[in-house]
Amino acid sequence: MPPKKAKDSSAEENAVLDYLIKVNRPYSANDISSQLHGLVSPAQAKKILNDLADDERLQRKANGKQQVFYAPQSTIEVPGAEEAEEEEETIKELEQQVVQLKGENKVLSSRLQGLTSALTDDQIRERIAKLSVEAKSNEERLVQLRSGEVISPQEKAKIEAEHSAMVKHWKSRKRMFKNIADAIGEGYPGKMSDLFSELDIETDENAQVDLSIIS
Repeated sequence: MPPKKAKDSSAEENAVLDYLIKVNRPYSANDISSQLHGLVSPAQAKKILNDLADDERLQRKANGKQQVFYAPQSTIEVPGAEEAEEEEETIKELEQQVVQLKGENKVLSSRLQGLTSALTDDQIRERIAKLSVEAKSNEERLVQLRSGEVISPQEKAKIEAEHSAMVKHWKSRKRMFKNIADAIGEGYPGKMSDLFSELDIETDENAQVDLSIIS
């Protein structure tokens, strides 16, 4: 038997009916009032739901101490097999896109973290300049030592200790610079050699300095 047609339907009544048909799940009067964000009070919702059930436009069922109402299943459009398959394929494609986007987001987040934690261009220039001065000074002192100039054992020991300390710092800072350059390189679109050239950065390789010789 088809549902009875209401003679006069208010906007609130239509809103309640349309919502239950749309969500296709049972709700109590309190639930409807909450879901419609106060469009109808719980008392109004209860009256409207009972009226719609009396008109057979809704189904009514006791659920413990309260009643729940839901749309007749005859009013719900059931998709055909072909449409259901298309929807399933769409869902699978969207799930794959979600996985792909999550992976891309992880990579970009990692790159962003590396870039934000890296030194600025000015800081890099300052460190390189300082290291270059120290390296040149160490090299000059090493040349003096290897030239056979006579110095006291104490002075020689002091110089060798300072040299070893400087070489250690050189290695440490070179490693630090390499880590910074690698982090920048992950997000830099061009060649790092071009970036170094643009920033007037001279590496040990450019200067033909072999750290192993003076280590």
